[in-house]
Amino acid sequence: MSLPATDKSNQILKEIINNSWSGIGIIDQKSKFIYVNNAFSPILGYTNEELLKIDFESLLLPKYTKEFQELLLHNNKNEYTNNIQVACERKDKQIVYLDVSIKLMSNESNIVININDVTKNISDHEIFDKYVIQFHIDCDGILNEVSEAFCRLTMFSSEELVGNSYLTFLNRDNLEKDIVDSIAKQSQWTGVIAGKNKHLDSFWVDVIVKPIKNKYGDTTGYSAVMFDITSEINLKKNTEVLKETIVDNESKLKIMSDTMRTVAHEWRQPLNTISLDAQNLLVTYNIMNEIPSKEEAVPVLESIQKNTEGLSGIINKFQYITEIRGDKKEASIQDIIKKAINDSIVDNSNLTTSLLDKKFLTYEEQLNITIVTILNNAQEAIDKVEIDDKLINVNVYETNGSINIEISNNGGNIEDDLVEKIFTPYFSTKETKNGVGLSLYIAKMVIEFHLKGKIEVINKENNVVIFKIVLPLL
Repeated sequence: MSLPATDKSNQILKEIINNSWSGIGIIDQKSKFIYVNNAFSPILGYTNEELLKIDFESLLLPKYTKEFQELLLHNNKNEYTNNIQVACERKDKQIVYLDVSIKLMSNESNIVININDVTKNISDHEIFDKYVIQFHIDCDGILNEVSEAFCRLTMFSSEELVGNSYLTFLNRDNLEKDIVDSIAKQSQWTGVIAGKNKHLDSFWVDVIVKPIKNKYGDTTGYSAVMFDITSEINLKKNTEVLKETIVDNESKLKIMSDTMRTVAHEWRQPLNTISLDAQNLLVTYNIMNEIPSKEEAVPVLESIQKNTEGLSGIINKFQYITEIRGDKKEASIQDIIKKAINDSIVDNSNLTTSLLDKKFLTYEEQLNITIVTILNNAQEAIDKVEIDDKLINVNVYETNGSINIEISNNGGNIEDDLVEKIFTPYFSTKETKNGVGLSLYIAKMVIEFHLKGKIEVINKENNVVIFKIVLPLL
């Protein structure tokens, strides 16, 4: 028995819809799925049964929700807008970009929705927006386009930047006459400019500024592409601060000189890598006058980001040495020691204390961290030895106008030729390093630079090692 012509046509239509490469479905006014074809499942990662239990709006990334709601509203009013591009989160948490079209059905209660995966088409733009620091201005210097990377650098949102002058974040003093003249002559300018982010912290960028021309050759604005060199500038500033601080002390000068050589060695390779990566992008963008492909750009940008984060971590450690903010405050040495014990990894069953109850002016946080470092080293030392009576002792007393802090452990003496090296940067007696070997070096700098005290390590009998800190009360 053959099917009636209408049933046969419906069956053919259903086959066509189910085998379409596009996702075709029906949603209600609240975007809940009523029907989906077979293409929805591979696009969104959910089974058809799972999709019929949820609404399309719940799959959208938050930034696209309002736009989709407005699309539904326009559709219900029979307005012409019926297409947008949105981003959704698949079931596997991957982000997929979709071209979405909707059409109100004849019953005016349900809506036909059509989706196409356009992730590949959008990804290139998304990548450059995320990683390339750039902005466009008109001929009056008003920002009309900024990248996501530029917003991260300045800490302003695009809404706060677009429509305002670029001078709101760049230091006017740094816009030297040759820059202004170069832009006025519609020629390219390359140089270094300083700026302030939303929180008034300084940043430095290496910039290329080029005119934007229309098809008639008229200049309609300017495009600026830049690279963040704040870490490099801060490194130079920190180096100068360190040199000024230790100019009157030969022993400290030697320590810092060794440190700079070590740090320069550690930084040289990543800095070279960043420089080469940046040059490659600049050559492609500036000289070849073309936009690098996704396959070319992503590895380069990720390499720059990774190396920059590594350098920033080291810089932060040295900033901790050179930049203690605020003034010394009165604090109890007994409270500082007790807090340091709580903050450390010391096993209290191994610990004995004899603490002085004395208040004095100090940098409480920095002294606390220094003592935690020594206590942690003491615990690690006794953990490595097989003895019955493992011991850590903290003894604090006052002599000759100074506070003396002695932290001892019986984890074994330090070899004589290593005693002199223990406070040098990047030195460690540990077989497996957990960090970069700066903890004791930073402790020494805090005690001797900022607290005007002294720290030393002393080997005693019975495998006892004492870390002794002497802090002046005045």
